[in-house]
Amino acid sequence: MFTGITQSIGKLSAIHWKNNQELRLKVETSNDFFKNVSLGDSIMLDGICLTIVDFSSSEAQFEIMVPTFTTTAVKNYKVGQNINLEKAMPASGKFDGHFVLGHVDGIGTVVRRQQVDSTILLTLQPDDQEIMKQIVKKGSITISGVSLTVITMSKKTFQIGLIPLTIQKTNLGNLNIGNEVNIETDILAKYLMKGDIIHGNQR
Repeated sequence: MFTGITQSIGKLSAIHWKNNQELRLKVETSNDFFKNVSLGDSIMLDGICLTIVDFSSSEAQFEIMVPTFTTTAVKNYKVGQNINLEKAMPASGKFDGHFVLGHVDGIGTVVRRQQVDSTILLTLQPDDQEIMKQIVKKGSITISGVSLTVITMSKKTFQIGLIPLTIQKTNLGNLNIGNEVNIETDILAKYLMKGDIIHGNQR
């Protein structure tokens, strides 16, 4: 379980392709972010829950399997890009953000970027339009691992806003038109949608 509050920004330092849909990522940090982790721990990278397969205090490696490759933006990752990092929340931890599983529902593309004073407004369009059924105005959503609020939405797109602190503490401020992000909708929306389907109220 995660909260969508980015704890550190890492840099993708290496990509080892095992085949055309499986790879290993190496992520480095400028601090000792991985100092107190253990082999097999879960870390959320840009919204993707992954398992540590090797690590030191300032770097860790993660395996990407086929389902993750096909449903996330990891297929377009480049060495040198910044990655949002969050450790799994301990049972005794302080809860913030919203319930985030690290199970990406699909990819979204930035179709509009606006600067309004110190705020950046991003309009995103999911590749899979079924995701829009799980998004509501003023509801929670996770974009590349960051817990955000949906400002407004249309039939095919939705808008989120980045305050200066989010721009500083995450990699979202670098997004431009055409860039892709990982989207995870709110778990509560999934359960409500499932309930509608079971009771014959599918929209």
